[in-house]
Amino acid sequence: MVKIIILDDHELFGHGVAKIIEAEDDLSVLKVFTDPNLLTHYIKTLQPNIVLCDIKIKDLNGLNIVKTYSKKYPKVKFIMLSGYNLEEYKIKAYENGAVGFILKDESTDKLVDGIRAVYYFNQNLKHDMVLAKPLLSDQEKEILRMIAKDMKNQEISEALFISKRTVEYHITKLIRKLGVESRLGAVIKGIKLGIIEESETKI
Repeated sequence: MVKIIILDDHELFGHGVAKIIEAEDDLSVLKVFTDPNLLTHYIKTLQPNIVLCDIKIKDLNGLNIVKTYSKKYPKVKFIMLSGYNLEEYKIKAYENGAVGFILKDESTDKLVDGIRAVYYFNQNLKHDMVLAKPLLSDQEKEILRMIAKDMKNQEISEALFISKRTVEYHITKLIRKLGVESRLGAVIKGIKLGIIEESETKI
């Protein structure tokens, strides 16, 4: 059972999300709350696997909360909830230690799939369970293949016609998704998961 707590600025929204999650047999919401000062208490007493955290809570920045608590409690996975589909928010979220970023207007399926992807993948469960949910987007897979070919960020940027900053964002995101700490680690994990072939690598 995946144990979840929800920290959201709007209690009504938080309980709405909880109701959606509770409809799933393998997901359980232990607490919905609006006061970030209670986060330490609930992490210690309830021992959740995942914290769904609003990107803006009262007058505080949810990104800073995640930055502090993801370091303090490395076994707890933080997923950001946001009403704003801004690239800079996504980049900051992953840089600050979040392992997921879900828009508040996403479909029910995307919400629960996102939670499962974060939990099951980071727990290193069975290979077939990991592959049952596509954890890397098509673009992330393509970037991983380019990393395996020892291409630099600028080269990837030019090949995909996207900014270097966007490439860096995708690399940070896929490294976190794969549960590794480096580009090389991502390539090795990608080979193990069958995302890329060893023959494709030049590292």
